[in-house]
Amino acid sequence: MSGVYPYIFKKLIETISQLPGLGEKSATRISFFLLSKPELCETIGELIKELPYKVKLCKFCRNLSEEEICSICKDEKRDSELLCIVENPVNLSYIEETGIFNGYYFVLHYLLSPKDGIGPKELGLDHMLYLIKLRNIKEIIIALSPTLSGEATTSYILEVLKDYPVRVTKIACGIPMGMEIQFIDPLTLKKALFGREILKEK
Repeated sequence: MSGVYPYIFKKLIETISQLPGLGEKSATRISFFLLSKPELCETIGELIKELPYKVKLCKFCRNLSEEEICSICKDEKRDSELLCIVENPVNLSYIEETGIFNGYYFVLHYLLSPKDGIGPKELGLDHMLYLIKLRNIKEIIIALSPTLSGEATTSYILEVLKDYPVRVTKIACGIPMGMEIQFIDPLTLKKALFGREILKEK
């Protein structure tokens, strides 16, 4: 990094470069852009300050919410017998936008990855089991990206559910191996949800 930049500007570049998918060059461009937009800079700063205090996890599905219970979990018109397991709020939002799924969700926030220190405990599956009993869930739809970590997590969830009287399905094949769900086109995702594969009957 150039030594001609002021200290605070260099720190901004270093901080932004820690964001996923951003290297030093991209972080530098963003930093210069922010410098040219003082009002935007101020707005972003205020939002970032408020973020940890205003956004929490829904007590049921663990999606992002400003309230204790998110709008999806409050919606009593949804199909209470269906529970869709997703990796993160981004994937939940993407599936929700297709308009094809009308049940409830459970957000893992992680996929099994021993090298990153992510084991079964981090997935929060005890809470998932609580939801199954609470809502009297009849079918679990596992909608995880078809990556190695996604497949390992699917297998583990299936093992956890082996003694539960629920049907377990996963989104259908046809999604390329290694593809993240948020990068799949909506039509392919709709077909994958419609043609989901049965992993376990009740």
